[in-house]
Amino acid sequence: MKILITGGKSIQALKIKNTFNDSDVVLADYGDAPQFPSDKYCFISIGERNDTIIAHNLLTICLDQAVDTLMPLYDFEIEEVIKSSVLFQEFNINILVPEKGQVISG
Repeated sequence: MKILITGGKSIQALKIKNTFNDSDVVLADYGDAPQFPSDKYCFISIGERNDTIIAHNLLTICLDQAVDTLMPLYDFEIEEVIKSSVLFQEFNINILVPEKGQVISG
């Protein structure tokens, strides 16, 4: 499994990635992404935040990165991704909704 976790620069994302030891993990966040090599995960930039096309941007990144599971951590992403869940399902991308304590207020 390859999973994309948003909020990649947050402590929440770094803790969550440890639960996916047997998976390829992509940590993604808005703005600049840290650049350092790791065999366990990689960081990518989502680009600048644009609330009108959040779900579209996340779907595009999932397809570009060959991700089969998305875990959006930002509160503003979760609602948009859930509204677009049928579209993600059409591309065989599962959506994992974080627990309340894992959500990042944006």
